[in-house]
Amino acid sequence: MNTTSVTPMSSVPVQFLIYVSPEPACSEASVFIPPTGCLEMTAGVKTNFNIFVLDLCDPTIVGIADIVVAQSSSGMALSSLQSSSTNTSLFYKTLTWTPQANQIGPQQLCMIAYTRYTFIVYPRYCQ
Repeated sequence: MNTTSVTPMSSVPVQFLIYVSPEPACSEASVFIPPTGCLEMTAGVKTNFNIFVLDLCDPTIVGIADIVVAQSSSGMALSSLQSSSTNTSLFYKTLTWTPQANQIGPQQLCMIAYTRYTFIVYPRYCQ
């Protein structure tokens, strides 16, 4: 291999897309609002409950883009992200789950909230 050659190795053009994000106007972490009390469920019975996140920043500037499950039990399903009709800083997803007999006992659910700026990821929350 000749390291001083100016002959191109390929004629395929290469393009890069670079996105420069603005500095966020708020660095306050959002707060997960857990369901009150212990969620008791019965094996074989479908249960729905909401997972809420309170955005402590101005939602028109930063805003919650998504809530994702980092760890859950088999069979749990999340709805799409919704915003509260009464509080513009409150976002939620509905979790639907029908626990099975082999899932009796404590189960851990962990979630992460993301903002519209992908580099701001709020700390993982586990219930």
